[in-house]
Amino acid sequence: MASTIQERSEKASVAVGGFIRQHDGYRDNGFPNDRGGQIRANIRHDTNNGSIKLNVNYVNDHNVFYLPIPIADPNNPGKSLDQYIDYFDGTMNSPSLRNVNLFYRDGNGQLQSRTGDLADGRHMEMMNVGLRYEADFDGWLVSAKAGYTQGKVKFQAFYSTTNPSDADAYAAGFLDRATSAFGPVASFGYTLAGTDTAYDPYAASGLVMTGQYRDIESSFYSAQGDLSVARRIETGLGSHDVNIGAYAAAYGQDKFAVYQNYLIEVAGQPRTLDLVAYDASGAVIGRVTDDGVVNRAASLSGGETDATMFALYANDTWDLSPGLTIDAGIRHERYDYRGYAVETVEVNLGDETTLSDDTTRAFSGVTINQKHKTNVTNWTVGANYDFSRSFGMYGRASHLETPPNSQTVTSINPTIITSKADQYEVGLKFASGRSYLYVTGFYTYYDPINSSFFAYDPVTGRNDVSIPFIGEAQVLGVEFDGAAALTDWFTLNGALTVSDPKYKNFQNANGADPSLAEGNQIPRQPKVYGSLRPSFNFMAGDTDISVYGRYTYQSRRYTDLYNNTALPAYGTVGAGITLRRDNWQVQVVGDNLFNEKGLTEGDPRGDILSGQGTTEAIYGRPIFGRNVRLVVKKSW
Repeated sequence: MASTIQERSEKASVAVGGFIRQHDGYRDNGFPNDRGGQIRANIRHDTNNGSIKLNVNYVNDHNVFYLPIPIADPNNPGKSLDQYIDYFDGTMNSPSLRNVNLFYRDGNGQLQSRTGDLADGRHMEMMNVGLRYEADFDGWLVSAKAGYTQGKVKFQAFYSTTNPSDADAYAAGFLDRATSAFGPVASFGYTLAGTDTAYDPYAASGLVMTGQYRDIESSFYSAQGDLSVARRIETGLGSHDVNIGAYAAAYGQDKFAVYQNYLIEVAGQPRTLDLVAYDASGAVIGRVTDDGVVNRAASLSGGETDATMFALYANDTWDLSPGLTIDAGIRHERYDYRGYAVETVEVNLGDETTLSDDTTRAFSGVTINQKHKTNVTNWTVGANYDFSRSFGMYGRASHLETPPNSQTVTSINPTIITSKADQYEVGLKFASGRSYLYVTGFYTYYDPINSSFFAYDPVTGRNDVSIPFIGEAQVLGVEFDGAAALTDWFTLNGALTVSDPKYKNFQNANGADPSLAEGNQIPRQPKVYGSLRPSFNFMAGDTDISVYGRYTYQSRRYTDLYNNTALPAYGTVGAGITLRRDNWQVQVVGDNLFNEKGLTEGDPRGDILSGQGTTEAIYGRPIFGRNVRLVVKKSW
């Protein structure tokens, strides 16, 4: 539910708005998905030559993450797992993870514990205050903006790790470690976590799998200011709209994160499992897991960063002659990061009844102070020429540099690289009444591009070691965007992009073969994607009615750098109707009306390098199934 209230006087106005929401979610977590809200207010005062605006925004909101799920049996990829974890409704989120205990050793050697609740999801509480001043001093347009944000984020989520495994094969993988720890192992068996209740995987899918519970907490702040001056200048060679300015910011955060891996059944809202070792008499001699935990504190990190950034920028739009416009802009940014990372080491917490604490990460007590300075310069130059009111052409060249972020000083051995891209585009445009067509050819070259990733270690469960993968990439393509207003009441909008996104010249220092990524399609990037949107607009008495349909399409993509596992192409159909009368608006929107199956990604924790061991993804994040929304709005 959202609301906005406005009050106006001759020179001042006040607006207050916000929303409150409660949502069970598009997938069945077993608990509410989203809850919380936002309130915002602004006061504007008009002066003789401008305005002053103060705004305040407060957010306190929870939302739950949906992450990839297994969709097919890895031992028989043609066999769907839909009967165990529904493609459109299923999720690995579960009430079983509403009261988890996360243990880790602090820098003083003391065992610490935290309690996590998956239903808390991503909980952000934030306050923002902003002030904006704009004024016209005899053609000199002055703009000054300042803002301050402070808040905290608590993040609880259950992440995918690796493909499901045959239950017996999974247990057999622990035989050597269990025998070493507990003595001769005659057999393994599964129980519901924390109980003696037997669980038979072969009464269901015959599979088990692991997932990673992540508990992350961070406090953050940000202060920023921007001052710019703009003016229109008339010359003998046309007019210039010139804008110059400076921007400064100070921001930072502290962070703590602990990841813990769980053994679960292959099912929607899965129960956690224990893997138990038995001797020849059937007596329990030890547990691979402990209350469902496969690896305690599999990953652990902490640190703090403070950063400053200063930027100078300028841009000019030059109306050189009727129909011809040239624009250019440049921005130079300088960054200074200072902070520390808390070192971790691998320890055995010493519980001889379980293997779950044998390879635990612990804080060593050592703090690593780090600092990093960098600077980037971005620029763009473009031109537009209209031959007539109906035909024109345009072109642009841009250079973009993306610096490493401030979290490099809170990480151990981070991959520090400034990604750079040069982009060129040229296009033709046509317009006639409400109809138009833009055709744009583009070429982007990335050198270098940072495709480093965090690899999941199935033995230790660790997922915080960066694997550097640095190289080049290029994208060559053409984009079509248009609308055909065929009648006063019917319009057909469409967009289509055809491109060839591919990698080249990769380097890696951690043993992976970069040559296997040469010339490959960039992961999760389709070569073809587009949409069609027919719409009908008409009046029925005093009611304005708009009816539309929508078809969207994405071609085949890949989960991995080596292009071993494909994400199949898919297309979805949606439709909607909007009715407006006086101050009321009613809208009904339906998405994926025919329950088309499609994956937006695979399992990035386990497949980003070489895929999932199958030609098509058997693990991924499915799009939502058929859903309908009703929105009612009243203005006053």
